Amino acid sequence: MKYLLDTDVVVNQLRGRTRIKDNIIEEGAAISIITFGELLYGAEKSINNSKSLNIVNNFISDLQIDILGLNQEIMHIYAGIKASLEISGKRLDEFDLLIGATAKFHSLSIATLNLRHFKRIPGLRIANDFLHKI
Repeated sequence: MKYLLDTDVVVNQLRGRTRIKDNIIEEGAAISIITFGELLYGAEKSINNSKSLNIVNNFISDLQIDILGLNQEIMHIYAGIKASLEISGKRLDEFDLLIGATAKFHSLSIATLNLRHFKRIPGLRIANDFLHKI
């Protein structure tokens, strides 16, 4: 496994705005349990939530996307990043911090469209050239 897909990348794929390159999936892709929760939340609040939930679940199963949970080590990484950012006067969304900490723990590159936020996390590898534009 080499890549952790951020929520925005998955949402854009599901909406047909972009398509994740085949080599990213072939080399191994995962999502954080946080991203999974965000996807489920979006599906639940949609007009046709059962259809949306099926789309999310099919995406994960069809592409064999792993869902990575949180553990104590990830939470230590999260706490260290959050404290360091706050000391330097910077803030970052809690979910982005948890997703970034998950990527760091598993030594994965994060595939995200939200470079501005994730560049704030020291040592986080950010993937580029992972999407086909549609």
